[in-house]
Amino acid sequence: TEFRDGILPWALQHNIALVFDEYDAGRPDVMFVIQRVLEVSGRLTLLDQNKVIKPHPAFRLFSTANTVGLGDTSGLYHGTQQINQGQMDRWSIVTTLNYLAHDEEVEIVLAKAKHYRTQEGRDIVNKMVRLADLTRNAFANGDLSTVMSPRTVITWAENADIFNDIGFAFRVTFLNKCDELERPLVAEFYQ
Repeated sequence: TEFRDGILPWALQHNIALVFDEYDAGRPDVMFVIQRVLEVSGRLTLLDQNKVIKPHPAFRLFSTANTVGLGDTSGLYHGTQQINQGQMDRWSIVTTLNYLAHDEEVEIVLAKAKHYRTQEGRDIVNKMVRLADLTRNAFANGDLSTVMSPRTVITWAENADIFNDIGFAFRVTFLNKCDELERPLVAEFYQ
């Protein structure tokens, strides 16, 4: 067997945009290696090979994180870590992406759940996304501890097709994940 660079050393040397998904769930020892790449010079030292890798001029590094480096303050993202301020300072651009506009989310659900591509189906998906919007607003107001993501809406639409029952699909896709004390509120949204 021959030695091959791992994903970071390999990507660093190529015209690559590397994305670390769920970055705030990374192990601290790995984060400190990545921190060196985030420096202005962006060089990576491989001590075991006695080698310093200079980044390709077009190499770009991106990450996604549900907690923006703050760690899990809500209980929704168990397993995430707080990212230290030194690491956060090395990310030159940090942005927040909120949920999609209602109509855009409807289009995405329709693209994934093709069986709803009728006028009646569009109306149903529109109501599903409206319900998701209600859960998001309730979450933002502190009335609900679980939120419907676009992924959950897509899964609900797919399960409704599998079970041929929108209400049952809603229960097994989302309602059963909610705190028992919050289920009456979520059921009210469903009405």
